[in-house]
Amino acid sequence: MSETRKVPAYAVIADRLRTRILSGELRPGERLPSEADLMAQFGFSRSTIREATRILASENLVVTTRGTTGGTFVAVPDMARLSTHLENSVALMTVAETVSVEQLMDVRLLTEVHAAGTAAQRRTPEQLAGMREAIELPEASATYEANQEFHMLILNAAGNPMLELVCAPVFRVLRGRFAHGRAPEDFWTSSQVDHRRIMAAIEQGDSMTAMSEMRRHLDRLSDAYEEMDLLAGR
Repeated sequence: MSETRKVPAYAVIADRLRTRILSGELRPGERLPSEADLMAQFGFSRSTIREATRILASENLVVTTRGTTGGTFVAVPDMARLSTHLENSVALMTVAETVSVEQLMDVRLLTEVHAAGTAAQRRTPEQLAGMREAIELPEASATYEANQEFHMLILNAAGNPMLELVCAPVFRVLRGRFAHGRAPEDFWTSSQVDHRRIMAAIEQGDSMTAMSEMRRHLDRLSDAYEEMDLLAGR
């Protein structure tokens, strides 16, 4: 007969507070009850309460500030911090070979094809100007960063922050994997041609063409990344 493992008290408290936060009972920016109140509510010591809040802080669910107006507050979502956390997790998964480059590109296909079509309908003049600038910069034909900036602008123009949150870490992991590799001879030139076609369709408000051009571009990128992986002996 196996022995039932006892869950530590701080984990139980963290779980209950997490549930209240994620259900919206405790809202972003709202102060958690004081340590004294939590001790009275849960019947545990101050050290146990602090350990529970440390767990929540490590999950980016709460932040603690000092001073007369300080305390522990429900975290206000920060896209940059969330994106960095996801990037580290995705990078670790690729190192551990839990996820492949092909699977990362599947994520891009599922999100960016849709985003290109939506951007063609929702883009603002300012967003169009940003896309145009991204593909006209001289370094756009020679760096991952400039090329990915164009893709990020399309995601932004689609008007759904979840698309940016999902794709930004994937972009950075792919850049880290291939930035120092040898790209196929026509990689950058072809990317520029693809980008101009995508840009033209978005500018004309042609969703179907924008989606078709984005799919063709991402398929070509997948082939290039596969070739670079083979050259690197992966």
